[in-house]
Amino acid sequence: MDWNTYNLDKIYQQTTTKPVSQRREKKALRSFRINFNLNHLLAGLFIFGMLIGTLLIRNADDSILATMQTILGGYIERRQTASFLGVAAATFSSLFVILILLFICGFCTISQPIIFCVPVFKGLGYGFSIGMLYAQYGLSAIRYVAILLLPVMLMGTCLLIMACRASLLMAVSLFRMTLYAEQQQANLYRVQRYCMKFIAFAVICFIISLVDAILFYKLGGLIVL
Repeated sequence: MDWNTYNLDKIYQQTTTKPVSQRREKKALRSFRINFNLNHLLAGLFIFGMLIGTLLIRNADDSILATMQTILGGYIERRQTASFLGVAAATFSSLFVILILLFICGFCTISQPIIFCVPVFKGLGYGFSIGMLYAQYGLSAIRYVAILLLPVMLMGTCLLIMACRASLLMAVSLFRMTLYAEQQQANLYRVQRYCMKFIAFAVICFIISLVDAILFYKLGGLIVL
């Protein structure tokens, strides 16, 4: 009787316990779904901010347009008079400051609302810039935006979406650590991987700034507004 009970228990464990490979596949699939959904959510927030910024400029009255012109005006002129390093430095600083903010937010357990606001406000900034160009130069700004601004905006947006996702997942992980006791070694590995990601993001930010400067100096003179 004991032998039969032991074997029945062993058979039950073998049928209910999933192999290690299946558990890994399930974990990888769940991670993919989380990243996929976060990417779409963050991209949707960016597009929402960009549409709101463009519509606000489109429906603004003359006084608001004059104020925005004071704030954002002279964008084309400043780029035309800036040096190659000046254009690259301006693009790099505009993205790198946000990367620093997101990196710090990743170590705060209650920073999720700030992280979700980043793509919205960045989209607002892009929407304001594009809207002001259309308001100032009309349809002639389409080529300028499509050739010189849109490629860099897309690359910068993808970079910020990846950074927002990494920062958000890190903040959630830290919040989970405060609720459940986890191994110190696993926590240290997670932090190291997070830091390495943002080092890679900084390198990509530098490359994007160089691409922006190259595009402007190679093609900027061919587009007349």
